[in-house]
Amino acid sequence: MTDSPHAGPTTTAPSRTAPSRRTLLKAGLIGGAGVVAGPMLWTQAARSAAPAAGVHLSYGTNPLRQMNVTWSTAGSVQAPRLDLGVTPDYGLTLQPESVSSIRVDSVYHHVDLSDLRPGTRYYYRLSHDGGTPTRGSFTTAPKSDGSFRFAAFGDMGVAEDAARNVNLIRQQGAEFAFVVGDIAYADTGGQGKSGEAQQDFGVWDEFLNQIQPSANTIPWMTVVGNHEMENGNGELGYDGYRARFHLPGNGAGGGQETYSFVRGNVAFIALDGNDATYEYTRNAGYLGATLDSWLEHRLAAFRARDDIDFILVGFHQCAYCTNIAHASDGGIRDRWEALFDRYQVDVVINGHNHCYERTHLMRGGKPVQEAPRGATVSTNQGTIYITAGGGGGSTYPDVLPVLSYYTDKNGLKVPEPTTYRAVGDATHSVAFFDAHPRDAHGQARLDLEVIASDGSAVDTLTIARSR
Repeated sequence: MTDSPHAGPTTTAPSRTAPSRRTLLKAGLIGGAGVVAGPMLWTQAARSAAPAAGVHLSYGTNPLRQMNVTWSTAGSVQAPRLDLGVTPDYGLTLQPESVSSIRVDSVYHHVDLSDLRPGTRYYYRLSHDGGTPTRGSFTTAPKSDGSFRFAAFGDMGVAEDAARNVNLIRQQGAEFAFVVGDIAYADTGGQGKSGEAQQDFGVWDEFLNQIQPSANTIPWMTVVGNHEMENGNGELGYDGYRARFHLPGNGAGGGQETYSFVRGNVAFIALDGNDATYEYTRNAGYLGATLDSWLEHRLAAFRARDDIDFILVGFHQCAYCTNIAHASDGGIRDRWEALFDRYQVDVVINGHNHCYERTHLMRGGKPVQEAPRGATVSTNQGTIYITAGGGGGSTYPDVLPVLSYYTDKNGLKVPEPTTYRAVGDATHSVAFFDAHPRDAHGQARLDLEVIASDGSAVDTLTIARSR
């Protein structure tokens, strides 16, 4: 075996709707972020001395063979590069695409790797002329049909509880994280209309440094929330997000905001809830029917595949949550709930409300089977909706009212009963899922375990599906 990866992994161009494999990334733009020009000579020495920071990984379209590596430097640097190999001797050197973003000096570097070996550990080194190298490793998804664990949550920010959750994810052995929006809170307004007084884009770098102890080893698959709509940062406010994250990009409209991938027997779909929400309407309908058509196509294709048991959909705003801070969103229900029912989506994961909450089994807008803590339920009969908004931002009190509400198309809060709620908790927490392949009786299992940042138990549920 040689030290260089099998067949020489390649990097891919920014558009991943129809990617071509290349040795080097083509210079260009990512979501309007400018390609970095030559650095000012008087700042070069200081910037060159700083090592790579904010290192984070994400899957490409195929987790068996693709991985995206992103890092930042304090400014423009000479000859940024990634060395890669199946041993720490590396053997292959790749150049990144480097992009800037507004109102920060940092530069963000991306290498999209493909042609990797499934189930293989890779070692990487990030460096540039004059800088101290940063080393890490990752493991591609295996071909086998074994069990695996992943984490899911939203609303993290930069805080002590957020850092504790990063450590919790490491301790629990999650193989990747699914982050359902409101990531760093660099824009505190959250409606896409903030002035500069409510924005500090340097917070992005603080966040990326905070998650690096986990995200430099396992992929963090992110989804946009309302706080990713940064006024002045591109037409949709997403240019800051696009500069800092590389996702599969195989969704509606060809952007980073919607995508899908398959890991083991679980299909994951990421949606942009800002397109459907009735609460904050800045980006409402920008994809519209294009997104809904893509979603239905993905759901139909995944449900038809024999190797996929579970479909998990993640987006930010809540379809069902009793917490009166934001409660439930009628726009989400109107656009997507019928599709979730039609194609028997197993789990929907949201954030937005800073708490943990889980429904009973839902079908047709109402609970069809109770799912108390510790129960076993079959998602052949309905969908479980989870609010996992305890990622680290300040939590909202957990008070179960007799009536909560949903936001209707006019932005009005319409009262409704809370009979759909099964479990609720106000602590900072992370939802962990253990996916298991089908047993001898043809039944697959998805075990939910929700753990607070202090290690205490919050919720458990066994989700079963039969073919």
